[in-house]
Amino acid sequence: MEDLLYINVAKKMEQLIRNGVYQPGDKLPSLRTVHLQQGVSIGTALQAYYHLLDKGVIRAREKSGYFVTRPVIPEHPLPRSVRPSLSQRSVTIDKQMQRLRIETASRNFVSFANAIPDGQLLPLTSISRAIQQVLRDPGAGYLSYEDPKGNLALRRAIAKRGVTWGAVLAAEDLIVTNGATEAVNLCLRAVTKPGDTVLVQTPCYYGILQSLELMQLKAVSIPSHAGSGIRIEDLENACASHDVKACILVSNFNNPDGALLSSEKKRKIAAFANREKIPVIEDDLYGDIFFGAERPDTIHNYDSGGWVLLCGSFSKSLVPGFRLGWCIPGRFGYKVERMKLMASHASPSILQLALCSLLQNGVYDRHLREFRRTLDKHLTRTMALVAQAFPAGTAFTRPEGGLVLWVELPRQVSAEMVQAAAYEKGIAIAPGELFSIAHEFKNYIRISFANAWNKRTENALKSLGQLCRSLMSSNTGIK
Repeated sequence: MEDLLYINVAKKMEQLIRNGVYQPGDKLPSLRTVHLQQGVSIGTALQAYYHLLDKGVIRAREKSGYFVTRPVIPEHPLPRSVRPSLSQRSVTIDKQMQRLRIETASRNFVSFANAIPDGQLLPLTSISRAIQQVLRDPGAGYLSYEDPKGNLALRRAIAKRGVTWGAVLAAEDLIVTNGATEAVNLCLRAVTKPGDTVLVQTPCYYGILQSLELMQLKAVSIPSHAGSGIRIEDLENACASHDVKACILVSNFNNPDGALLSSEKKRKIAAFANREKIPVIEDDLYGDIFFGAERPDTIHNYDSGGWVLLCGSFSKSLVPGFRLGWCIPGRFGYKVERMKLMASHASPSILQLALCSLLQNGVYDRHLREFRRTLDKHLTRTMALVAQAFPAGTAFTRPEGGLVLWVELPRQVSAEMVQAAAYEKGIAIAPGELFSIAHEFKNYIRISFANAWNKRTENALKSLGQLCRSLMSSNTGIK
């Protein structure tokens, strides 16, 4: 509880600074004053101030107290969403993605393109220790095939974590997969066939669009609004206009726009899925990476008939290289289990056992606390530099979790040109066109803030802003 309280206190102080109540140079209330006014312990007040110190918002003066160093980033315009469109399309994204991967793999880039946490942000010693512990098993159980549904102890450990988002789960509900991608793909194959139409939000993670293309599925998209996500009426209208066989939604910190659906929207989506008998595949890849006081809940929490298929992973939050995820396929459990058996039989035993150890011994929870604090600081620094170094008229999101920032550049600036110019300087970005079935968002880019923060990262971000300014001043790009 203390861990949650100090975040709340820090956010209140940030809001006061943002509102101009405290100006740069002003002294903040003493720890004792915070303790009395907000009803928290001195230790919690101190933790809150340490959090603000780490983010560079305040500074300490010996024997004098805490002072505001700079204003919190002022309220900034949010990126615009696309207009609702009820047309369905075939998906063609893979060629663009293959080109991007080849380019960014060919040089020593500072990459803002990949939403993958830097190794320096991960508990490397604990991960290594967990692998060594598995290898010391005298029975060498890690050499055997695992149950296709996944190691039972691991599934129990994941089920226990359901309490953190308000769910009551059982090990039998879960299937362990090779990352969230396999989880989503297995669920998608279980509820569709080639030629079917699937609803997605836009912007949408390009990996989902690649899956639709590979499975020869058509897509209809509804707009995701920065901050609030999709609208229920758009979902209902799209499904009424088309024979939608499934929906794929990211309810918590959508990649790339960071949108977080309210609990009320999640409840309504679950009710819609059960009423209309339309499967909803919920990708909760980023749910554990929240910057507020509480982990957000899921659409699956409100499911009563097994029509919501929940998918998750540890690739973004703990250990990318393990490629371990999971799904709760509800009423489609038998189909998904059979498809898992045919696709890959089972996920690697040694990795499942090591992950189980990391969950059971508390490493994951301890890591998450520090990981979230670090990413929150990276986000603040990234937003500050974008506000400072990018052209006037740039808009960006204020995600409450996840790993990425969605940036709308002035219309004169083409993201494709930014990508090409940045490539020449050894900087990688993800252009906005990758996140739409209609290749929209031509002046948008996605920036990952999951790199280790150092001068090289900082200078690369400043250089990216200068490139955008240069392209705008030369009046090239979108007319």
